[in-house]
This record gives sequence, structure tokens and C-alpha cells, in this order.
Amino acid sequence: MAKKLPSSLNKTTYRDFDLSFKKHPVTGKLLMKKDDEAVKQAVRNLVLTNKYERPFQPEFGGDVRSKLFENFSPFIQSNMENRINTTLKNFEPRVKIMDDIGVDTVSVLPYPDLNGMNVTIRFKVIASLSDISLDINLNRVR
Repeated sequence: MAKKLPSSLNKTTYRDFDLSFKKHPVTGKLLMKKDDEAVKQAVRNLVLTNKYERPFQPEFGGDVRSKLFENFSPFIQSNMENRINTTLKNFEPRVKIMDDIGVDTVSVLPYPDLNGMNVTIRFKVIASLSDISLDINLNRVR
């Protein structure tokens, strides 16, 4: 009969280094993000990456920042929401979009007077099935 592995070995863990590049105060190593926080950071980076920003991967990214300079309309809002959904489905296999609950999983709320927008993404991490809501606030700098 096959032995069962301890539950701690069965669990899929996701690890990534923290993009703040801060050091651990005792060990001096880079801080790490684990599990849900690592996936959340990856989704944020994916959404904030513009098209043609990565060499040899022209379709990679959510291309959200490029729309900050557009005159915002309902068509652009719908286009951005669809583009983010498609990007997450294509490039982030650790995430399950929660489109079965009847609530918008990706919503873009524009602030045209402030030249900015708020992007809210609701998803589940496949390994833990925990519900995560990620808010990204973008403002035009120039």
C-alpha cells in the first residue's frame, strides 16, 4: 500500500521575492512573499505591465496604464475589463476568475477629474481556494 504524504507536503506553496527588495533584519536575505500574497503580487504585476513592454512577448500584460491618457468612455471601460479578464486567463494559471457568482470580477472605476482609475479584481487562488480582492489605484503622473 502506498504511504500517504503528510498534509504539509501535499499543499502547493507559491513563493516569490518581495518587490520592495527589503532585507530580513536578522538573516539579511531578501524578504519573501508566500502563497496568496505571492499570487496577488503576480496578478498586480501582470495587470500593470503594458503591451510590448516585455521582449519577445508582445501580448503579455494588461495594458491598463496606457489607457490613462485616453478620454474615458463606457466602451473603453468595457474593453479594459475584458482585456484584464483575458490576460489573467491566458497568463496566470494559479488564478481562477470568479465569474460564476454573478458579480463583476473585474471592475474599472474611472476618476476623469483626477486623471485616474481604480481597478478591482476578484479571484480565487487554485491551491487554497481563498477569495481575494485586489484593488489597484492608478493616477496619471504627467
